[in-house]
Amino acid sequence: MSQVNHWFDFAATAIDLLLLLRVLTLKLHRTYFFIALACLLSVFFDGVALWFGPDSQENFRVFLYSRFLYAFVFPVAAWDVFEEFTPHLAKLRRLAISRTITSLVLITLFGLALSAFLASGGEADESTFIKTLAIFVWTGSAAASLSFLWVMHKEIRAQKLTPPRNTFVWLVFYELILLGEIANCFLLQISGIFNQMVAEIVMLALMTYGMGVTLWCAIKLRALHSEAPSEPAKADS
Repeated sequence: MSQVNHWFDFAATAIDLLLLLRVLTLKLHRTYFFIALACLLSVFFDGVALWFGPDSQENFRVFLYSRFLYAFVFPVAAWDVFEEFTPHLAKLRRLAISRTITSLVLITLFGLALSAFLASGGEADESTFIKTLAIFVWTGSAAASLSFLWVMHKEIRAQKLTPPRNTFVWLVFYELILLGEIANCFLLQISGIFNQMVAEIVMLALMTYGMGVTLWCAIKLRALHSEAPSEPAKADS
């Protein structure tokens, strides 16, 4: 099973790299700056995991601290999804993202209080504090970003609008990826109740799911039309 995991790690990295290359070669980074950043970070942290070894303590520490970074990356990537569709949903987009930011602030404050409470039982429980806070913020950010996308998706359907191809692709991609992130969060928290074999099988299933969604996205993306915006829209536009 460990050998299977090893090859799956390489395959996942290759697919993440393919998506990044598609974004760059199609010049989508000019419009989808934060999404391009998210793709770059995925490849970077994949490389870190392969360098240290997916099961190493060093990689686990990098993983935990990277969750704080993703707490910022998820919302801005979700915001970026609608860059080609801004004129139609600008007001709703600003309102929805402001609610998302408010939710993230409240989640972070609650996570800080909960982490401090759980870590207060021991002297050098900094690792417990960081782990609890990282997982809490990671889960909250993924859930809040997914909620933002669902609100926007629902409004697009309600108004019977037809989004640009890439908007639809990114929308579906991030909805599915964030669902996978939330599942991964819960798996990490309850992994202790499973034996190692079951935990590895579930992890492989989630990894396969993510690889499939990412590959689908890379295939479906297309270059922008000449009339599409070449720069990210301003938040106040």
